[in-house]
Amino acid sequence: MEKYVVISSGGKLDTSQSVVREDCSEYPNVLLLAEGVAVFNKQMELLPLVSDFLTDYRKKYSDQSVRTYASNLCYLVNYLVTHDENHIGSSRDSCLLNVHATEIQGYFSYCRSDVDKNGTEKQPIKGTTLSNRDATYRRFFSDFLCNPPSGYQPMREENPYEYGSLVVGGKESLIKPALFLDVEALILVANHEREKCLVQFMFDSGIRRGEVEDVLQESILQISRESRKSVILDDETFQVSGEYVAFEIKGNKGRAREAKYRTTVISKETIDRVQKYNSSIEYKKLKRKWQGKSAPAFLNQAGNAYSAKAVSKLITKLYKRALKFGIIKKSISPHKIRHGFGAMLLKSEDLGKTELDRLLLLQHCLGHDSLDTTQKYTKIPIGVWDKFVDRNGNELKRHQLMKKLKDRTRVKKGSLK
Repeated sequence: MEKYVVISSGGKLDTSQSVVREDCSEYPNVLLLAEGVAVFNKQMELLPLVSDFLTDYRKKYSDQSVRTYASNLCYLVNYLVTHDENHIGSSRDSCLLNVHATEIQGYFSYCRSDVDKNGTEKQPIKGTTLSNRDATYRRFFSDFLCNPPSGYQPMREENPYEYGSLVVGGKESLIKPALFLDVEALILVANHEREKCLVQFMFDSGIRRGEVEDVLQESILQISRESRKSVILDDETFQVSGEYVAFEIKGNKGRAREAKYRTTVISKETIDRVQKYNSSIEYKKLKRKWQGKSAPAFLNQAGNAYSAKAVSKLITKLYKRALKFGIIKKSISPHKIRHGFGAMLLKSEDLGKTELDRLLLLQHCLGHDSLDTTQKYTKIPIGVWDKFVDRNGNELKRHQLMKKLKDRTRVKKGSLK
């Protein structure tokens, strides 16, 4: 759906070389671009209601959020104009001015179904994906069409979301984290230390896939040189074991297209592994491409930073290889690794005296605006966890698990790839 969304930050467009000038000598050399969002349907017709909504929405939220909202609204419009008999043939997105709550619920039922209107099999959609779309529609109808922001006129009296969510019967899906043995399997089948380091860093930091490329080698070096007896993320709230370090992450979920920085807690064992790799001959060769610029801590075989798509591609390659070898039985994604970090932090008692202490720390590390989002991690069934204990039968803390992970997956001396 992204190709149907055009986002402009304003500015000028040079048209001096445009073919239009061949037929129109008075065509301007420069066009001034408006700042806003334009969303199109599959026929490349502008969807004015959706475009106006997202132009206003973009004032406070990131372009990534804008694209997600645009896709969600396009899915609903496409369903209504092609499947709902009351709206088939509607002009562009005019169906959104008349659609009723029951018709939106019909759309959600269609999403959950495993067949389309012709009886052809399709992939059902459920869980958090539907909840995400429901939240998009609720905001669109409640905060734009019915109660618009300053500068816009109300376009609907009846609000289909007057009584709340329309995802009727949808069950809240539990978080499914990658477990220690899952992550260990990914690292074991990785052929290069650069890949092994990246996977362990993701598991031990809670970083999002799109944030990996902004982790700099100089930041790893600086933090590895510091010796601290404790880590304090907040002057009054968070103080944890000296086996960890505080690490700043440049988040990609900020408002108004600005970076949203947060601090997470990473074990010294993981930082040590990454730093040793950054000191290797292989990394130094790849780093030459950056010619004195601040190089990312994680570089692919071409010496480029790992983009979000590249991270997903790597994790997919590794889990498929692990599946083939029979050492895991399920697929793993970057987000499941992030979930694994969250669940692991809540279980490590050296990161807070009580579960509430650890929950507040986890909210800080993951960058959640609402504690309600973080509380979902408390619903993970205890029975899913692999228990690792020391010689005295005491459950291992997170930093001890990271040492175990590093030791069991390290490349043998003399064979660093």
